[in-house]
Amino acid sequence: MHATSSDGADVKVAVIVPAYGQPSLTAEALHTALAQVTDFNFAVVIVNDGCPHPETDEVCQTFAATCPGRIFYLHKRNGGLSAARNSGIDFALAAFPDLEAVYLLDCDNRIGPHLLQRLLTALRKADASIGWAYPDVDKFGFAEFADTSGPYSPLEHLFRNFCEAGSMVSRRMLDAPLRFDTEMRQGVEDWEFWLHGLERGFRGMHVADAGFAYRRRGESMLVAAERDFTPILRYIRNRHPRLFGIRNVLAFETEARSRYAIYHPDTGLVRCFTGENDVTTLTVSDYITRLLRARLRPAYGHCPGQLVAMSSSFCEALAAQSLLAGVLWTLERGLARSTVITCSVRDQTQEDRLLAWSDGTIVQEQTDRFRLASDQTHILAVEASFLVEHASLRTLDLHTLPRQPGKRQHAIELDLAVRAAPADLEPIDEGFTRLCRDIATAGAGANPADWKAAMPNMYRLQAALPRDLYPELFNLSSAFPCGSSDARPLAALVLASGRSESVATAERLALTLIEEGWEAHLVTIASELALAPGRAECFSQIIALPLPELLSRAWTRSYQGTPMPCFDHLDTDDAISTLAGYHRAVSVDGGVSHTLMGALRRLKVETWALLGYGEGDQATSEAVNACAAFEQAYTHIAVSNAEILRLCRAFGMPSAKLRYWADRSTDLECDGFGVKPLLESATAPKSRQAV
Repeated sequence: MHATSSDGADVKVAVIVPAYGQPSLTAEALHTALAQVTDFNFAVVIVNDGCPHPETDEVCQTFAATCPGRIFYLHKRNGGLSAARNSGIDFALAAFPDLEAVYLLDCDNRIGPHLLQRLLTALRKADASIGWAYPDVDKFGFAEFADTSGPYSPLEHLFRNFCEAGSMVSRRMLDAPLRFDTEMRQGVEDWEFWLHGLERGFRGMHVADAGFAYRRRGESMLVAAERDFTPILRYIRNRHPRLFGIRNVLAFETEARSRYAIYHPDTGLVRCFTGENDVTTLTVSDYITRLLRARLRPAYGHCPGQLVAMSSSFCEALAAQSLLAGVLWTLERGLARSTVITCSVRDQTQEDRLLAWSDGTIVQEQTDRFRLASDQTHILAVEASFLVEHASLRTLDLHTLPRQPGKRQHAIELDLAVRAAPADLEPIDEGFTRLCRDIATAGAGANPADWKAAMPNMYRLQAALPRDLYPELFNLSSAFPCGSSDARPLAALVLASGRSESVATAERLALTLIEEGWEAHLVTIASELALAPGRAECFSQIIALPLPELLSRAWTRSYQGTPMPCFDHLDTDDAISTLAGYHRAVSVDGGVSHTLMGALRRLKVETWALLGYGEGDQATSEAVNACAAFEQAYTHIAVSNAEILRLCRAFGMPSAKLRYWADRSTDLECDGFGVKPLLESATAPKSRQAV
């Protein structure tokens, strides 16, 4: 321990200790702070937060008098824990010009003798993006070990506060400037502080074996906060709307590469990613190790929760046609319904068709065992953690995999015809069975004692799944990883059918949007897509959502005599989840897409409707009437001719919402009818990276 000069000029770390009540515990905490072994000078700043008990002041005065130049004692009017910490931070920044960091020590906790040294050494070695260093938490009183190891995960930090207040904050983060929210007096203010740092571009860094001991009592500020956590959580999320926005959550998930693990039996490699442009490639052995360790050692999102088996050649063929993300999304939505999804693949021979999902889908109901109808399985999807749960079955293969609790079906079989499918595709049944047996063999030798003798918090031990994230924030089971953190804003052009006329309209709009600085994705809520060769280049992704058509019983309801197609709850969730991450969603040909736009607008998606461009056989008056039923869900409604404009006004659509987009056969002059052109009214927003 180094001596500290009386003027504090050489202090590198200040330990901030708010004091309120608990004088004997405060003395215990101060003793552990003074016992630090360091190669730098440090000071202890006690902040008496207006405690009415004289014993607290006596303890603080005694320590300050005993250790002049080491302990600095402040006394302030009561303002809560956040205000006390802020006072200590402000004092330290003013008093210690060479200060590099502060450590936050609550008065009922303890720290080991090497904690300050280990945390500051870690911060000194880190780059400028690291704002704080956090330890594991050894809880005493009610004993528990909180293992916070693994790479720092911004994604997990949105949902769980695994960084305790007993962490070290760097000078660069304090100079940002960041302080604790003094409005938060019920607890969990440290979580909001870390999230504020994350929003400013800082990240945390785990430091193992630092020596932090947290006193867990039957009644405390934290226990009280846990009893009434909902309003606290709501306050934090309302304070950081951008951080908790769906596009930012998707960006964090993309960074974590935590959605899909694509196993290629032909190469023995596994590709882990959320967005296909940010991939980690592993050997099968490394993937199995990572999967098994997800149940033993926290590293949230380190192992994707959805396992998909397909050949590398077919994966590359899908990616080359901008279809891979959409096919994986279809499989994911199937897994929301079923334990296993299988798919046979064939070449699409119709020249004007890009892909077609078969309507001959076979659904295996909930049985103890199942057999596949097809012996040509080219794609298979299952939740990885479910495989691990049954890894003790050394003979585990596809047909012995039991039914997963909570799923509607045991297995769903799909058939996909896609243009330019490789002619030499081999079934993946044997490769998948081999993977299952390798997992079982490795799982039989796994030993939790390899890690820590104390059992860590189980809630951090799992492979990552979208249902851990999106239902809590957005009331959605997942969200399509559309790549919304890219440099350009994203627009989804939504087709209720895959007709060539609708596709042609979408293609023309996509080309116009690209000129305006947008990126366009084509989304069709149908099992087939009519798109001739050479006409897909304007769409950076093509997503078909066939399951509502293949698996659900279609139904309609009537609005003023116009039949309106409708989805059931699960299909609606699928469709909204597909579009929720985009900046803009455009209903190209009406139909069922009208029913989605209200929910999308609540998710901050800009919504457009086109009228008179591709509604097929639907009469003009019916198309306008159907749109009028959902007019309040749209930001803009674009019309192609004067007749439709008059009908829109007759149906009561606000003139300020109506826009004009010239069709090839238009008779509408926008100046003469008092409507603005569509694309001049909505410029591309400034796209942001994940914070």
